[in-house]
Amino acid sequence: MKRLLLFLLLLPFVLGAQQDTSGYVVVSDVVLKGNDVTKEPIILRELTFSVGDTLSVAQWEEEKKISRENILNTTLFNFVTFEEIADKTNENGVILQIDVTERWYLWLYPYVAYSDRNLNAWYEANDITRFSYGVEMKCKNFLGQKHDLNFTFISGYNQNYALSYDVPYITDKQYFGVEFGVGYKRDKEVSYLTENNKTLYFNGDNQFARQSAFVFIEPHCRFGHRNKFFLNLSYNNTLYHDSLPSLNNDFANVDGTRFQYFALSATYKNDYRDEQNYPLDGHYFELLVEKFGFGVFETSPDVLYGKITADWYQPIKGRWYWSSNLTMKLSDDTDAPYFFSQCLGYKNDYVRTYELYVIDAMNFALVKNNLKFAILNPVTRYLPLIKNEKFGKIHFALYANLFFDCAYSWKMPENPTSFLDNKFIFGTGIGLDFVTYYDKVLRLEYGINDMGETGLFIHFVAPI
Repeated sequence: MKRLLLFLLLLPFVLGAQQDTSGYVVVSDVVLKGNDVTKEPIILRELTFSVGDTLSVAQWEEEKKISRENILNTTLFNFVTFEEIADKTNENGVILQIDVTERWYLWLYPYVAYSDRNLNAWYEANDITRFSYGVEMKCKNFLGQKHDLNFTFISGYNQNYALSYDVPYITDKQYFGVEFGVGYKRDKEVSYLTENNKTLYFNGDNQFARQSAFVFIEPHCRFGHRNKFFLNLSYNNTLYHDSLPSLNNDFANVDGTRFQYFALSATYKNDYRDEQNYPLDGHYFELLVEKFGFGVFETSPDVLYGKITADWYQPIKGRWYWSSNLTMKLSDDTDAPYFFSQCLGYKNDYVRTYELYVIDAMNFALVKNNLKFAILNPVTRYLPLIKNEKFGKIHFALYANLFFDCAYSWKMPENPTSFLDNKFIFGTGIGLDFVTYYDKVLRLEYGINDMGETGLFIHFVAPI
């Protein structure tokens, strides 16, 4: 009697639990299509769920979104689509079909590049001969295992001969990998002094101003799907033209023109961007600590610095988007050689509208802000006469931008000609971004800085 009474009391809960199964999804199977080169484990590694998992409908939608972003961010595919197929043997079961359009992985193409920090700086130099040319071979997804093999043969003004190989996963669980490389560079011209916040260049005429040989090994690990850690150990042997120390007393902090040193860097990356090439949603964080010189060689520099990069991307409403960036570089070194004191104006660390200027300092803080409007949301089109989907099927988008950047730098070397010492600088303006497949971005910007200078600037990477 007691058992019957207990059964009657529990019956509503049992029936309720059975009836609630419609709010769940069971992953019955995952089917891949279109991966003619890429091995299945490389794609399956990016999924945040496994076959047999039971998820709520809300969880399932979120996991699909994140997994698709993960696959796209491998940069192995131009397109990735998810299609659900009902499992007839399981009421709540779904078979997920993943269709990918693989990119073209083997590139052998001529290399032509200007020899300055950016296109505007090259144009200002007014010397058309400042070009480097050669050939580059990039083999992505080598063996279908996401390996990267790169070979560089560049001659001309600045010469570069290098070979590198990256194995992303060397264990079955796909956590650990390693990259290694070797190279030799020769530069006809090298910056030796900053005057009026612009770099002065030394030309070696019949000799190269700088010759450098290097070798590196970089073990790395990936934990989870969005976190990576890199440890890079390198050896560098650089010979400068013997005239350079006499042109700048601070060019080096030791006697001589040959510098040998080991460098060790540790980098942590937390990447939650929806798309690495041109993100519109998510966030990104990077922490870098790097040490140059360990006292092994008498000519080793002794420089230690840390760098933080934080990006935030936020859809506002409809076609409106917001993005911000904070970059900080900090060091306690005060006697770093000139060629290690590069601060604002190099690579992607610059205030927009200040492309023609550089600031030498060991410490800086940089903030970039963008308000975007999608003139043309991403669309997919087929090019006529090109049947190969690797090239014939393209996507592109167009965005208008309103930007405002500012920066402050400190711990600068003494330079009486610098007018940007310990000064807050800023620039603002408008821009137009064209984004298309194979990670291509064309950016046109027109802006004004706090000195009242205006200009049109061209770049080939996303602003933030």
